[in-house]
Amino acid sequence: MVGKLIKYELMRIARIAAVPAVAVLGLAVIFRISLIGFTDFDALRAVLLAFYILAIVATLVVCGWVGIVRFYRTLFTGEGYMTLSLPVTCDQLIIAKLISSLIAVVCGIVVCIFSGIILFLGQSISVSMIVNEFLRFFGEFIPALTEHYSAMIVVEYVLLAITGIPQSMLIFYLVMSIAQLANKNRVLIAVALYFGGAFVLSTLSTMTDPLVYHMFKFSPHLYMWLLIALSAVVDIACYLAVRHIIKNKVNLLT
Repeated sequence: MVGKLIKYELMRIARIAAVPAVAVLGLAVIFRISLIGFTDFDALRAVLLAFYILAIVATLVVCGWVGIVRFYRTLFTGEGYMTLSLPVTCDQLIIAKLISSLIAVVCGIVVCIFSGIILFLGQSISVSMIVNEFLRFFGEFIPALTEHYSAMIVVEYVLLAITGIPQSMLIFYLVMSIAQLANKNRVLIAVALYFGGAFVLSTLSTMTDPLVYHMFKFSPHLYMWLLIALSAVVDIACYLAVRHIIKNKVNLLT
């Protein structure tokens, strides 16, 4: 059932995210054509470059934002009546929406990378050269990293990515879920909670910077595992809080 939910969510996200994605690919093609016989960077090319950069930003923002908006609309607005009446569990709903949102973000990144490759087609700097340089960099970077810190550091970075990447989306889910408990001005409350929480976390991070620095100098592995544990705790706490609110506190009557 989760697979069907993910498929449905991706179809709905694609209807909106496809617009900036097609735009960034189209602008990449047009900009590449404008570079044929390139001698001077004139006003037309400058405008095309500006629109291309804006399209990249729009693609990345929309791919992330649509997933967040879909979570709110399908659970905390009138659509919630239909969503919550489906023969699925609360866990399946949250997991499906989280996975589909992350897939959409990854697809947006891939589209932007592909548009960049289009710009290099036919240039003196070839795509194969870029790929070879990319592989060479990692071929030198990873052995140097493992030689200095041991192979465990690679595993630690992978685990940190696994626990850290879903975290931003889950935090958005939690903020919207808490705001849903209010009777009025839920969107404003969600925005205030998000920026207020970001300010508090930024302040705490600044205050703990010296401790973090000494911890890293003492043991990079200890530092990494504490980050992994902290990310996992935040993920689990956000998930359980969102799950509790959806199961017990959703109020669609106000």
